[in-house]
Amino acid sequence: MAGCLTVRAQTINLTCSRGTNGWWHSRNLAGNGRHHKQLRISVASISWTASATCIPAWLRDDSESVGHSPNLLGTAQCYLNRLGRGVKDMFHHVFAVLHDPTYRTSNAGALRIEWSRIPRPGWPDGNATDAAEPLAQSAARGRALAQLLDPDTPVPGITQGTLRPESAAIAVPATTDGRNMTGDDFALTAGWGHYGSGGAVMPGQGRMEERPCTPDEQATLGEATHASPLHSPTTFDTYLNGRAYWYNVPAVWRYKLGGYQVLKKWLSYREQGILARPLTPEEVRHFTDTTRRIVTVLALTDT
Repeated sequence: MAGCLTVRAQTINLTCSRGTNGWWHSRNLAGNGRHHKQLRISVASISWTASATCIPAWLRDDSESVGHSPNLLGTAQCYLNRLGRGVKDMFHHVFAVLHDPTYRTSNAGALRIEWSRIPRPGWPDGNATDAAEPLAQSAARGRALAQLLDPDTPVPGITQGTLRPESAAIAVPATTDGRNMTGDDFALTAGWGHYGSGGAVMPGQGRMEERPCTPDEQATLGEATHASPLHSPTTFDTYLNGRAYWYNVPAVWRYKLGGYQVLKKWLSYREQGILARPLTPEEVRHFTDTTRRIVTVLALTDT
């Protein structure tokens, strides 16, 4: 029977692994006259601000040492030892569970108002014969999601190396005359952002053209977006200016996080009138990579 770990999943995010450590970050929301000050989990927590908690996978052994130890209670460490797993496996298992749509639907009430529970196969003894493999598979899924959500971590097949066909077809830099981008092609002048009152950057309409997917795009995009609620028979060509554009930005263009369209928000701050310079080739590629990451994340979390 699976054991449970208690987590406030509604407000938890992953500050992705850097070096040897990784962090959960939980914003504590006021609710029912209370402020949830601590993340109740079987790892110690570190208060970051009055409204947030950061929980590392590893802790320094002491103030003078450069060594570190797993941020786990003894029962959790024994459980992982019996399964031949480590703290990072638990860390990424929790991350995978919190992004699982079936879990989020089943625990919607707890996620809204209180701390939900994270199942752990074979808890607490780790003696179940079928416990190790499910934990390993879940940890691998969480690790893949963590890589996709960290823009500084290259993801083979998605942003690096030989790309998967469904990724290679997405958000491809192009020009209206079929030539490579050069010079003024890197200027983002299509009206994606402008200054508002008080110097705040406001999003603009920009220029984009919605069109039906070609048969080839349908075939390749179907592999990545068939299960996504953002799947659509149309796609977008998203313009930097009158000549250069990103070809085939799929319906993830509409994807919102925190109430904002992620891709449109990124463009609004990089309009040439705001940035005071053209984009660099690396920034053009960053938009491409981010679009591909979002498509892949949604495919992993909406199945």
